[in-house]
Amino acid sequence: MLKDSPIVILDEATAFADPDNEVMVQKAFSELAKNRTVIMIAHVWRTENLIFIIIYILYIENNIDMMYNAVTIKSEYKNIVTEVPMKINSEARFTTFEAVSMIVGNSIGTGIIAVPYLATKNSMLDVVWMVVIAYCINVILHLIIAELSYNNGGVQLVKSFEGELFHGKMKKIFSWIIFAVYGMVIMIGISGNINGGAQIFVNWFGIPFAAAQVIYYVIAGIVVFIGMKAVGIAQKYAVILLMGIVAVMTVATFMHPLNSFNTADFHWNNLLALYSMVVFATSANQAVIQVVKGLDGDAKKIRKSIFIGFALSSLFVLVVTMSVLMGTKGTLDKELAYMQLGESIGSWAMILAGIFSLFALLTTFWSNTLALRDVVHEQTGIGNRVSWLAATIPCILFAIFGVNSFIILTRIMSGVVVLVSIMLVLTYGKSRKKAGSSPICGVVGTVPFQVLMVVSTVISAIGALIPLS
Repeated sequence: MLKDSPIVILDEATAFADPDNEVMVQKAFSELAKNRTVIMIAHVWRTENLIFIIIYILYIENNIDMMYNAVTIKSEYKNIVTEVPMKINSEARFTTFEAVSMIVGNSIGTGIIAVPYLATKNSMLDVVWMVVIAYCINVILHLIIAELSYNNGGVQLVKSFEGELFHGKMKKIFSWIIFAVYGMVIMIGISGNINGGAQIFVNWFGIPFAAAQVIYYVIAGIVVFIGMKAVGIAQKYAVILLMGIVAVMTVATFMHPLNSFNTADFHWNNLLALYSMVVFATSANQAVIQVVKGLDGDAKKIRKSIFIGFALSSLFVLVVTMSVLMGTKGTLDKELAYMQLGESIGSWAMILAGIFSLFALLTTFWSNTLALRDVVHEQTGIGNRVSWLAATIPCILFAIFGVNSFIILTRIMSGVVVLVSIMLVLTYGKSRKKAGSSPICGVVGTVPFQVLMVVSTVISAIGALIPLS
């Protein structure tokens, strides 16, 4: 520092100093560093150090006692910290459209097939305002999920929980417990997905159900086995295909005699069940974290993807449900209602409906198995492809030897996932406070909205578990 050099690089200059002496050293540095560019390397990050370094590197303002007046600097330059992007480690980069497709693809799956059946227990007007409410709730919830992952370097929820909630000797034990519970939640959803896809193969080819399960698992799993970028590309083209099929099927529905809008008697049980399923059908917990990683933590692009993605998912639910209710003849089946719509229109529509159902399941499978792979990888440290095998082989075994009812698995999934979000809100509150900024959520991440998420979670859990009237 005594040398008259225009650039000074300090390597852990205060590493072994206690807090009181560090302040004194920093004050001395601030005097000696005038009219110079200073770069400081430190492994122990204090707010004052971070602000000092950022301001010196980016702004190099002379004659300002930056370190000694750290509080003043923090107030004047607080926006500088939020502008520095979080370092996100990702195996692939997404375009905005691929990011939106990840969200839509994760949403359009098991839930969207079950919504029309539950809609028959309510009115179409109930469906509309449940979708509107679910959109608002899901946007808030997934902004929170995205920012929590962002604050923790793009990791899945298990590692975020570990980093924010657990401390001391029991930290690893609690982490493994959450890993097991959360992993089981995703596994149940994947198993239901495998059974839904297998049923389509059985209807098409007349093969044994167990063989259909294995074939679906292998065909769907190849994409995820290749990697994250392959999933993004597959989701993009799958969403385009699904949008085209829905457009054709909707037009064809209105070219045939239509049913009147459903006007079932009001029952709280049925309405709560509908709300729970609509929230589940338009959610994309796993995909949002993948979007954070794929967009390199770009807050603006992440927000844009979430708003657009959930708008498209909500539109899908409304259009598909309306078409099924107005165009299907007879009583709706619980599990494959869209294929019934195709049957009511004609043989060609039956084929399109089958393709829609298959790709709706595939898109969800890709997102969920990719997420489960990441959860296993982050927890164990093993490679991505081995992690995927370790994560998904239990899913196919559970699908073959476990619960075979698609609707049962779907409702269990919807109930458990929303319960996990209570822990999510608690974790996010601590993370937001520690970060000191909110680059993704802003005002919708404040305490009132966190409370709203908890209330919605409780309502959804009740709706998923109570019997229909």
